[in-house]
Amino acid sequence: MLSLPGPVLLSASHRAYNSGMGPTAGRGEESASIVRRHSYVPSLDGLRAVCIGAVIFFHVPSPAGHPWLDAVRSRCWYGVDMFFILSGFLITWILAVEFEDTGRVDLGYFYRSRGLRLLPAYGTALVLVAAGSYVLGSVPGASFHAPAKIWPLLLTYTLNLWMAATAIWPQGLSHFWSLCVEEHFYLSWSLVFRRWGTAHSLRIALAAIVGVLVYRTGWYAVMNWGHLWSPSEASYFRIHYATDTRIDAILIGCALALAMREARLQGLWQQLRAAPLFPTLALVAAVGCIAWVTEYRWRQSTFGYTAMALASGALLAAIFLRPQCWLGRILSTRPLVGIGRISYGIYLFHAPLLVALEARLGFYANNLEARRYLTVLGSLTVISIAFAALHYRIVERRFLAMRKPRSFLAPRAHRAPQPSSRTVAA
Repeated sequence: MLSLPGPVLLSASHRAYNSGMGPTAGRGEESASIVRRHSYVPSLDGLRAVCIGAVIFFHVPSPAGHPWLDAVRSRCWYGVDMFFILSGFLITWILAVEFEDTGRVDLGYFYRSRGLRLLPAYGTALVLVAAGSYVLGSVPGASFHAPAKIWPLLLTYTLNLWMAATAIWPQGLSHFWSLCVEEHFYLSWSLVFRRWGTAHSLRIALAAIVGVLVYRTGWYAVMNWGHLWSPSEASYFRIHYATDTRIDAILIGCALALAMREARLQGLWQQLRAAPLFPTLALVAAVGCIAWVTEYRWRQSTFGYTAMALASGALLAAIFLRPQCWLGRILSTRPLVGIGRISYGIYLFHAPLLVALEARLGFYANNLEARRYLTVLGSLTVISIAFAALHYRIVERRFLAMRKPRSFLAPRAHRAPQPSSRTVAA
């Protein structure tokens, strides 16, 4: 799950187009980049809103007798992978700007910044889990549970590894798995970047993507030998939830960010930016790839995760390069942008709130009548957005204000000796 708050502000540092009008003056050996300096991309916030909407839609069980609805809903888990790609892209962009301008990555600042952004909402979500476990523990038929053995997993961001090993899907808690993958990424990728910088990180990311693809396919073959076209439930859990078999989606976002900053590829990005059909073709390719891959689990669990992430990465590139295209304009509407900015909180809170609705309205697991479906879906969406917005305003913003401004992200022409007040939200 993507855990970067909006708004999304990106800096191209010294390799930039000034407000998109032309190349800025920079170091003599550096070529101009297509990306504007400190440009806010509201459509990326809108994309987050679409992703969190898909996740909520996926988690509400569809009523029986509507196969078309279930066919769409069963694929909406992919909103989490789109969050992964966005996270890799944005985090890598910020790390690259820092490394290019300062020659290093301040791990202490990076981890503090991540903690101030992530932990307040995560802590509130755990409080909701604890309260729900206590209140609903005695409710007959309630599916929510948080046994003692799960608490250490939640506190150490290792729930996904336990789910992968046990093939257990804990109701009301399973969505925390993606946060575990994100945390593992933050810890490992920042170290890679500090050691290798921008010079080698692109090649490392590309090699890792290929390695994960081969490694995951090998795991699948070993666990399903003799029935390769009918994967076992254990293999699905092992591959879908473990960090080592799912990190490639994040790495594709990382590779995209680095490729966009690569001087030798600027001609390619310029051509794509000038192609009016690029966003439409990228959207069709991404939706088509997701629909085709998720038709069978063997596709998904082998090459599928990588293929879908590559197609979605092209869509992200199209939105980023052509923010004024028809798709960018839709994603930049105020309601979508506003929801996208609080999508992290919505993601954290919606699952415990769904369990509370289950207990209140008396439906459990997949036993949801058609007449109550829209009521449940609408109620969960509205309550989750309201709770996340209130929490962001009262709690999270106080912690975000504790983060020191990043002076290395100030425009070069206006940089003062003292730390700049300009910041990039991350």
